Amino acid sequence: MEMEENLFVKPEYNGNYFKNPSSFVGWTGLPNVLAILGWMMGPNSGRPPSKQVLDETLPVYKPSFDVNNSSLQCTWLGHATVLVHLDGINFITDPVWSDTASPFRTFGPKRYRQPPCSIDDLPDLDFAVISHNHYDHFDAEAIQSLNKRFKRMQWYVPSGLKTYMHKYVPVENVHELSWGESKNLVIGDREYYIHCVPAQHWSQRGLFDRYKTLWSGWVVVGPTKRFYFAGDTGYCDEFRKIKKIFGQIDLATLPIGCYSPRWFMKPQHIDPAEAVQIHKDIGSKKSIGIHWGTYAMGSTEAYLEPADLLRDEVKKAGLNVNDFIVLHHGQTWTEVNCDEK
Repeated sequence: MEMEENLFVKPEYNGNYFKNPSSFVGWTGLPNVLAILGWMMGPNSGRPPSKQVLDETLPVYKPSFDVNNSSLQCTWLGHATVLVHLDGINFITDPVWSDTASPFRTFGPKRYRQPPCSIDDLPDLDFAVISHNHYDHFDAEAIQSLNKRFKRMQWYVPSGLKTYMHKYVPVENVHELSWGESKNLVIGDREYYIHCVPAQHWSQRGLFDRYKTLWSGWVVVGPTKRFYFAGDTGYCDEFRKIKKIFGQIDLATLPIGCYSPRWFMKPQHIDPAEAVQIHKDIGSKKSIGIHWGTYAMGSTEAYLEPADLLRDEVKKAGLNVNDFIVLHHGQTWTEVNCDEK
């Protein structure tokens, strides 16, 4: 399924920096340094409990990647990392395995739920999509390890990220796209389309590269199934276009965590209520909540609150409780029986 490039709004770009377009009325920019320091020094109920409590309330399961004749399957590997089986192929989103979401091994947001498997445990992968360059979504060490194991694996990244990727992946395997652009991928006798779609967010990896690379979501269209990965995003009207352009989405993975305090997080991170709204906007048959319960990112909501609030918001919206769910780390949802394995 090809896509006309002008259907989605384009990011603003001056040749050096990307910006969210003016039509993103919810984007009010990032707070100043003093406001951020005040937030960091304030009360925080989001710190995770002991490992013993975590093992009881948020267990990690060893994943099984058995397809069982399903044309659509999704395994949550933690945070924004999901492994998807769609119409005979396997791909992964924002592959992150690091203990800290920062340039340092011992400093920065720490992982409090370990990955449910190693990269060596993964089934064959055909490609990956990456949403942006923040450390909790772009893990250089994991990218190198995946490239070493799956040498033919393709990588789809937003504009500007190709330069970063060349350090870890052969140039011919990296495909850089802007919002509204797409690439086709032929595997055997089947054709797939990978579409770059808008997200309301930002980028930064070093001290002086804020907004230098783009951020995005991704839609993957196979012969029979459609999948949407939102990446990191605040709420904007562009989500409504996804259903109009691609038709009903069979499976969406939508962020539900790292949303508090709202004065700081709202422009860049949706909360569970907004995630439910996006689920409705895109006409998703099934959605799975991601971007929660993995890293201590500094947000102030309690570690289980995203999942609890999501269940409440699903009921408020009059949806079936199975329409939008969460998984434990390592659990798999399979379309065959519409249950978690």
